[in-house]
Amino acid sequence: MSIDNIIERYFAGRKAKEIEAQLVFFLMALRLNLLSGLSLESSLKKVKSEVSGALAKELAKIEKELGKGKDIGEALLNSASRIESLEFKRALSHISEVARSGYSRKSDTLKLLCDELIELRKTKMREFSSKLAVLSLMFIAASVIMPALWLAFVIMGSAFFALDISALQIWLSVTVIFPTIAVLLLLYIKEKFP
Repeated sequence: MSIDNIIERYFAGRKAKEIEAQLVFFLMALRLNLLSGLSLESSLKKVKSEVSGALAKELAKIEKELGKGKDIGEALLNSASRIESLEFKRALSHISEVARSGYSRKSDTLKLLCDELIELRKTKMREFSSKLAVLSLMFIAASVIMPALWLAFVIMGSAFFALDISALQIWLSVTVIFPTIAVLLLLYIKEKFP
């Protein structure tokens, strides 16, 4: 696997994560527009102005394909193939079903999907909060405990064991190495946030 593929997959994952973060709000707004009597195309166009980021761009692509005369099912299928998110693919599948059969209060599939996505989000947040306790302890260890132990080792080692550690090495460890480890841990925590 080349570095280009790794970078491409990373950014595709970030894009999918950004879309998943807004997916429930998008589906709720779409559902409300459909229940108020708007057509699916009109609802998608209206909801596009209410979302931002990657989801708004993807909805713009769908709208552009619809403007070129493509069938809504085909436009939704193309969108599902561009985004690497199972949740987004499920949502587009439900929207495609709405395009085929219409939307009614009796078969409120978007509401059921929203409820499922909310429960899935809650589960992911619970998992993250359980991991966050350990990651927080690692951050405290990397930013406070390890530097303090290192300085104690340097002082004691210099006094009793004649360690040859220069002032530059001490300065670099305290100002560069330990802060870098702490920042990397913070970036890891941020990346793992659901």
